[in-house]
Amino acid sequence: MSIVHEFSSPRTPQQNGIVERKNRTLQEMARSMIHENNLAKHFWAEAVNTTCYVQNRIYIRPILKKTAYELFKGRRPNISYFHQFGCTCYILNNKLYLKKFDAKAQREIFLGYSERSKAFKVYNLETLCVEESMHVKFDDKEPGSETHKKDESFADIQATEDTSEPDQTEESKDSLEAEQTSEAQDEVASDEA
Repeated sequence: MSIVHEFSSPRTPQQNGIVERKNRTLQEMARSMIHENNLAKHFWAEAVNTTCYVQNRIYIRPILKKTAYELFKGRRPNISYFHQFGCTCYILNNKLYLKKFDAKAQREIFLGYSERSKAFKVYNLETLCVEESMHVKFDDKEPGSETHKKDESFADIQATEDTSEPDQTEESKDSLEAEQTSEAQDEVASDEA
């Protein structure tokens, strides 16, 4: 008895339904990740690799009640290091000679996880190339939001300062109105003269 290699007919994905469904799932997830973060289409390979990496660690097989990673490695996957695809990140600039007041970090785009080490794949916006680094700080904000959390909290502080005037008594309100009307009358008189 020998193993026989059976080929499917060209352009008939119906004959290989399981693999075609898996490929379509990868393609759809990669497409949504690219469009959600307004990334260029040439990042499709990184998006597909990241999608496959994530799916192998989170999708549970219904009959076995285990993930593909768990079946292969024999232990549950750690997903605490997952980050949003396409988010802004900053890596430590340890490659270039830094002057005294140069920035220590470079702004980059997160593209996925390394297959060979525990590093992250990032796209360097200055050199326009994909790098791997472990020294990464992530800015995991919601896609499409314009302001950072720090900016929002600063705006909240300013709003509370504007509305937190001390309670005024009736007398102080009346005196304030009287001052404003007298100032307005003085301005009108000076305009007529």
